[in-house]
Amino acid sequence: MQNSHPPAGTWVRRLWSADRDAVVTLFRNLDPGSRFDRFMGAVSEATAAAYAARAVSAEGLIVGAFIDGRLRGVGELRPAGSSGEAELAFAVASGHRGRGLGAALGARLAQAARNGGTSRLHLRCLAGNRPMRALARRLGAEFATGSREVHAVLALSPPTAFSLWSEGVGSLFDVAAAASGAWPTL
Repeated sequence: MQNSHPPAGTWVRRLWSADRDAVVTLFRNLDPGSRFDRFMGAVSEATAAAYAARAVSAEGLIVGAFIDGRLRGVGELRPAGSSGEAELAFAVASGHRGRGLGAALGARLAQAARNGGTSRLHLRCLAGNRPMRALARRLGAEFATGSREVHAVLALSPPTAFSLWSEGVGSLFDVAAAASGAWPTL
């Protein structure tokens, strides 16, 4: 996986139940095309918001990218089928795509997955979703393309002492930032 740094002025951290309203707002404000790409089909604003309300407390991990204290993107890591496998999903606000938020979110999630014993990450998108295919390529995934859907798989190496330490330090900053309100979510 390529080294991915968030764009200047961006903070990537774990999201908590207290962030639910910001996540719902982000999903509610996705334009119809972005919702279609994210859910691989047409869903209403209300359906996207209902999904987002559950996403923060669902099994797995959700992280957010904040710019100037506002949530502008989320990345989700969800268990997928067998042990050692997980799935990635992303949503980035209009006007903030193509700035490296997805790569920063993906790198953070891949590190957490690797340190948690996951060996393979899956990312699925519609064949016409070029930004998501580019993100999967940037993360180092290999592709299997169908007529309608692309399935990208990212093989993860085992954790190292440094990767575990780095994630631990990052988690401490996440908790401190969320608890202090230093990075508001709305």
